[in-house]
Formats: sequence, structure tokens, C-alpha cells
Amino acid sequence: MPTYNIPSSDIVCSDPELEQYRDQCIESYGDNNILMLPPGNYLKVELGSKTRTQLQGGIYKIKQLLVMQGANITVAKGQQAIVYVEQAALSGNVNKGGSPDELYIFGTNNDANYFVSDVEIKASINLSSTVEMVGYLYSAGNINISANYANKVDIADRPQTLRGAVTARNLRIDTDSNIWAGGTCVQEKEYDLVITPEKANTLSCDRLPITLNVHRKNNYQIDSTYNGNIVVSTSLNKPNLAYWFSSENDNTNANDASEPINVRVINGVARLWLKSENYIGNIAVNGILRQNANTLATAMGQYTIVPFKFEISRTPLKIIANKPYNITVKAMACADKKNNNAVATGYSGTRILSLNTQFIAPATQANSKVELRANPQRSWSTDEAQLVFKKGIALGQLRYSDAGKVVLNIIDRECNREQGCDIGASAKFQADDWTQLDGSVMIHSRPWTFAMCPQAGASFKGTINSGNGLGAAGDGFVVRAKPLQWQAGDIHEKAAIIDVNQDQYCQRPITANFFAQDAPVATVTAKIAGIATPKNGVQGELSGRTYQKNNQYHDTTALLFTDLRWSEVGSVKLAMTSSNYLGMTINPSQRAIGRFYPKQLVIKDSSIINAHTESSPFTYMDQAFNVNATIEAQNAAGKPTRNYGAFDSTLKENLQLTAVDLHVKNSPNDLSLRLDQSNLVDGWQHDWQQAQLTITDGELTFKRLPQNGNHSAAVITTADGPFTVGLGLSVQSRSECSTLGCTDFADKTQLLQRYNQPQQLTTPLNGSVDSRYGRMVLENVNGVFDQPLTMPLKVEYWNGHQFEVNSDDSRSRFNSEWSCKHIIYTSKPHQQAHLGIIVSKVLRGENYSLKVLPALEENDTYLKQQLRFWLRIAAQPAMNIGCSTTKTTNQPWLTFNWRGIGDEDPSGLVTFGSYRGNDRIIYRAEKGLNQPIE
Repeated sequence: MPTYNIPSSDIVCSDPELEQYRDQCIESYGDNNILMLPPGNYLKVELGSKTRTQLQGGIYKIKQLLVMQGANITVAKGQQAIVYVEQAALSGNVNKGGSPDELYIFGTNNDANYFVSDVEIKASINLSSTVEMVGYLYSAGNINISANYANKVDIADRPQTLRGAVTARNLRIDTDSNIWAGGTCVQEKEYDLVITPEKANTLSCDRLPITLNVHRKNNYQIDSTYNGNIVVSTSLNKPNLAYWFSSENDNTNANDASEPINVRVINGVARLWLKSENYIGNIAVNGILRQNANTLATAMGQYTIVPFKFEISRTPLKIIANKPYNITVKAMACADKKNNNAVATGYSGTRILSLNTQFIAPATQANSKVELRANPQRSWSTDEAQLVFKKGIALGQLRYSDAGKVVLNIIDRECNREQGCDIGASAKFQADDWTQLDGSVMIHSRPWTFAMCPQAGASFKGTINSGNGLGAAGDGFVVRAKPLQWQAGDIHEKAAIIDVNQDQYCQRPITANFFAQDAPVATVTAKIAGIATPKNGVQGELSGRTYQKNNQYHDTTALLFTDLRWSEVGSVKLAMTSSNYLGMTINPSQRAIGRFYPKQLVIKDSSIINAHTESSPFTYMDQAFNVNATIEAQNAAGKPTRNYGAFDSTLKENLQLTAVDLHVKNSPNDLSLRLDQSNLVDGWQHDWQQAQLTITDGELTFKRLPQNGNHSAAVITTADGPFTVGLGLSVQSRSECSTLGCTDFADKTQLLQRYNQPQQLTTPLNGSVDSRYGRMVLENVNGVFDQPLTMPLKVEYWNGHQFEVNSDDSRSRFNSEWSCKHIIYTSKPHQQAHLGIIVSKVLRGENYSLKVLPALEENDTYLKQQLRFWLRIAAQPAMNIGCSTTKTTNQPWLTFNWRGIGDEDPSGLVTFGSYRGNDRIIYRAEKGLNQPIE
């Protein structure tokens, strides 16, 4: 909207202050010419009572728009005008006679942002009672429809008329208004008019009820929102032959049937009654649905007034397809003194009756015609039947093997005016048009129930214990719903639920007319009736297209539910229902359908916890680290499938944990063989609890690499690495997926490459293992014979090229009491050096608190000793030293093959009694006695 710093209520085009806006301020009060208003920005447009204005199409931005009563606005042919206004007062004709799609009026004070919530909305559109408008009207502010606003226009006492659409933040209506939906934005309704019955015979002494129903076009259902009038006329051209009545018993409001009458439609239905007055013959009835002067729909009925007729039980007969139905046939006449109908008692004996079936809805024959027989011992016939009448009444059976509306006509061709027919009554009038005794009955026939059948190649028999898989939870699956005929032995109670679990139901005869396009409409609904397996399982939800009409989505034998989705796993009891087919409830059916399995596996939460977390997290090879993971079985919507834990173990997925070197790209990186999983709970791979499988503090180790060809009893390993090890989960492959159904992880992003095998993807756990080959080192020390010596202790790891101090380690520990020693030499055999008692750990990979004491007596002037000390960390002590200490600070991941005979405890050589001189060590003992043992 252009910015004008002028209040709208004060806009006067002659104001000198508006000189700069002179070409944008229009005040027109009419002349012989049409005002052609081009698109553009306008401060004001005021159109007087005689002004004819044409909008040229395009975008108009108008601060103030005034249209007086009598003014006329049109839109150029083939154009579309879009008008943005801040204030509008409309009283005249605005696009009257045009199309709503030609004119859009938007009330806003900011055309670029009028949908933004924090903009102050001042827009206001006022409609007086004289406006007639065709278009789409929108206001981000107010729309007021009232009989008077600010006295700016003349007011006529008639309601506004608007055809199109109205949308506003605030809408106020203070007077009668006619607002009609129209245009392509709003689908205008089209209608059908249906007359019931369409054909009928009625006794001259009876009132024939006739119903006119308003349907939406091709919808076959009453439009309960419609209220209006129907003009009803007949083919009678003489008065006093027949009359219309407004109810079955009211005699006060009779209208001559030879004159057209208006019948009120309430909620889509109009009713009236037709009665003859001494008239025998045919009457055609015509109904016209009108709105203003427009004819929306018509309907025609054909009725015959007769002196005598057959009456067959009640009408309509409501039956189940193919199920015999007992009927009573009566010969009726208008024969008593009060001209009421009565049984014609003179009509007796065995009568040969002709049968004729009229197919109403649908109008085509599929399975057969209506069949009739005298009793269960006689054969069925569709052409004629012999019934035995006693005093005008006969008993029989009929059946119809299809669904829909049909009319059975029963005719006694030998009972007419010419041949005579003793019916025990005398007619009071001349029945020139009466040629035969006949009667009809409307039959409403429904299917018995629905079979639920799989599509070709599929099976519904899977359970949590056996059988094939049907589909993944949440994925669409197909059910073919077949409307079945009743057969002898079938349950027929009205509310009975029919169990159709057996496949034989899918081979049963169907009611083919149930699918016809012009068949009576019914909504068939699929719903959950319960859980089949597991027992007491979670029922879940059924979604997708769970209902449809019987004339949609079908083939020649079944309704096709092609997008049903169940949120759970296992097998579900599916029900198929239809509660209003010709006013009847089709017996609901149910069937167990399965097996559904999870759509995907997802790692909901996971962590890898290195053994050392004091600095940069890492774990020594052969040292345990912990893994936590929660894996969830889910449906296609990402929701948990809680019945999965109840599956038989053979039908659950078997998970496998793998390890990869994260630093290796595009070449073999599989380290799974070095991953020791023996400490995990046995069977963890399929230990599902409802929808989840959980690994809690699972203990794993990344093993050291054994030396090639090492077959000795001693463990000898080779330093390698370091490795950044990633862990992943995958599903163990199996060959039965095409039948049993398989589930895989959803997010497989971690590459697993084995030698000479295709690449695989696994789902990674959060984190990684910094796996290092480590060892604990005791340094050799020497010194004077009578002073304690400090033995440095270090923890090292292999960096890929050499060993270096592991400065990330501040946890590895030692206990000097748990040690062994081997004496190499002592000048006094009864004296032995020993380690000082200390329990400690390294700091940034080193420790200098370990002391070796010479153990001297007071009178010793000189003592030479050489020993090797082992700190116990391995399960077994070093070989060939005779160590008796069994206690250990169990850290086997820090052992090393120091002597070439296997991985063992760390050891160091201690020499007391050495002196440094001339840059060499001089021993006061025999040569060679200071060498370490092998």
C-alpha cells in the first residue's frame, strides 16, 4: 500500500494540501461516459450514484474506496482485478453479473505484510444493505455488514447479496444477508433429485407416500444441509381426480393433484401423500428443484391407481443376499363400505403367478433375478410360481442372491376385468384401465458379511510363533474385502460378528452388484477388533485409508483396501464393518492378519566408555572397556513396536557387534576378530524386552595380536597399533527374508570392509576406543652398597614406531608387596635386599616412589648384591624364577615379552656395590657375576 500520511476519514480531493496527489484522488458522480480506471496507486476513489466504472484488470492500491448506492463497477472482459484497500464503503453494484474469479478485494494497510501478526491492522470494509457484489472479499481487519454505516449512503430495506467468498479477522453481520459460495475457490453445489418410490401400484382407497430427496451430484446420499422448495406437478389435466396431502392421516390440507404445488424441503427431504378420488389409471408425478429462477434438478415417478392388487408382507423387505425369506401374499381390494382396503377373501385356490424382477439400484442384473417358491419342498423359480391362496392369503418364500434394490412384481394374468376374477368384492367404479391383478414389493438386499482376503502371493496366517511375514509395521498392506452371500448353516443374527479366519471364505460366492456404480452407497470401514498374537499384546493403531465407499477402489470381486497401516507387530484381529447399507447393518466380520514385523531398528542411545578417562580417553589392548546401547524396534513412523519382545526367538533378528579401524579408508578395516565379547550376557543378541534390546555396561576387550606361528603354551604378542576402533551393530543376514520378513537398521553409515568381500554398512555406536598396546617398565638401577636405590617405573605404549611414555595414564597401579625377586649374586647369602613397601600409581605415565633397600646389618662394612625384581600384574608369574607370590594387581594388558619366552610381569635389575670411575663401572667381585639371568 502506498504511504500517505493523511487520515482516511479526512480525505477530500479538493483540499489544497492534496495537490501533489491530484491525479490519485478520484471523485466521480457520473456522466454519459464510462470511467476507465487503470491499475495503480490511489489516495481515494469515490463513485457517485450514477457512475459507471470499469476496472481494467491488474493491481489497484486504494487508501479509501467509496461506492455509493446506484454506482456500478465492472471488470473488463477476460481480466482480473486485485484491489488492496485500507478503508472501503460499498453500496452499489460491484461486478454484478460477473464471475467471482474476476475481482479480489483485500482489506489491508500494508500490502506486503498484511498477514504478519505484529502489524497494526486498521483495514475496514463496510457493506450496506444495498450492495450486490460478485467477488472474493478479504480483510486483515474488519468486515461489517449492516443496515447503516455513518449515514453515507441511502439505505434500502433489502438484504445484501454477495456471491463468492468472505474472509476476515473480524466479521460482523447486523442485518439479513444473502451470501452465496461461488467461483473456482469455492465449489458450487450441483444436485440430484431422487423420488421414492419411482414406480408403484396403489389401491384407490390408500394414500401413497412419496418422498423427494435432494442429493449432492453423483453422491447418492441426502444433502442434509439443503433447505428450499420443490415444485411438484402431475399428468392429471382434470380437477378432483386425485389430491395431495401433507401427512398420512391429515384431511384438512388437501391440494388438487392437477395443479402444481410447492413442497418444502427440510434438511434435504420433502414428503407428501397422493390419494385417488374415484380414479383408476396411471399418474405421472414430476418434481423440480429450483433456486431463484434456476432449475437445479428434476425427478419423475410413475404410479398406477388400481382397484385390486397383491400386497406382499411389508415393504421394503430387508433381506440378506441368498437367504430364504418367508413372505405372505394377500389379494387386497377397496371393498368395504367405508372404502378402506381389505383382504379379498374370494380369491382362493392354486394360482399360477408370473414373476418379474426390476433392478432399481443398481439397474443391472448380476447374479440372478428374485426367486420365489411356495414352500421349502418346492424348487425355486424366477419366471412363475404356484401359490395356494386361502381366502385371499398365500404363504411362500423368496430369495435374491445379490445386493441392492430390486422390485419383485407378482402378476395373475388370468384375473382381470375381461376374464373375470372372483375376489369376493364388488367394485364401486368402472375399472377400464385395470387389466390384471398384480402387486409388487421393494426388496432391499444386503451382503451377509465380508471375507478378508490377501492379495495374490500373500498370506494372512503369520503369528509371533510361525508362518510367513505379511509386512512391516506402519507400511501399507492390502486387504481384499469380498461381500459374501449367505449359505445354509451360516450365522444370521443381526449383530453377530462373523469369524472369517478360514481361507475358504475367500472362495465363497459374492454379491457382485455391491460394486456397481449406481448401487446404493455404503461406507465400509476397517478397524481393529483386538490383538491376535501375542496374547494381551499392545493393540496399536490402524491408519491409512481405513474406510471407503463400495463404489470406489474395487475390482470385479472385492473392495480394495490398499493403504491400511498397523502400528504394531504380531498379528491383529481386523474387523470389516458397514452399518448403513439401505438402512441395514451388514454383519461385521473379523480375521487375524499377520505377521507384521518391525520396519526398522534404531540405536536410541549408545556410548563407548574407554577404560582410562583421566586425560585423553584410551584403553590398553586386552583391557576391558564398557559399552552401553539401547536398540529399539520401530514402525515406519519411528514409534516403538512393543510386541516384538514376545516373538519366537527364531523370528527375531540376531544382532552382531563388529569393530572397524576408523583411520582406514577404502581398504579392509575389519577388526572384529580382535573384539572379545565373551563377557557380554549370553544371548544378548535377541534378548528383546518389548520394543527394546539393552546392553548395560557391556564389558568388551580389544585383544592383542598373537605372534604368527605361536603354538607354545606361553602367550607371546606383537605390538601394533594404535587403533581408533569404532563399534557397529548390524543384523545377521538370513535367507528367509522373502517369506518370513526381515528388519534392518535404519541409519547404517559405518563402512565395514573385509578381505575379498563386498562392502557392508553398520550402524555406529557413539564414541570410539583409542586402543593402545601398553607395557609397564622397571628401569635397571645401581648404586653404593649401603644406600636405598630408586627404581623408576613407567607405563609405555607403542606409537606405531617405538614405545613411548603414556602421559595419558594416571591410573595404572602397583603394589610392591606383590612382587617376586631372583638373587643373581650376594657376598653374604643370608642377606637379601628387598623392595620398600608402597602401593601407588603412575602420574602421567611415570612413578619414582619405588625404593629398593639393601638390608644391611650394623657390622657390615661392605656388601655386594645383584637381584632382579618382578612386580606382579599377570595372572601367572614369570617363568624360571620360583616365585611364590600369588597376589597380583591384575593388569595383564601391561605385560611384555621381555625375555623372549612370553608376555610376563615387568622386571628390573638392581645392583648394590658399584662405583663409577673413569667412566666405567667397577665391580669388586668375579667377572660376569653381574649379568642378568636369561
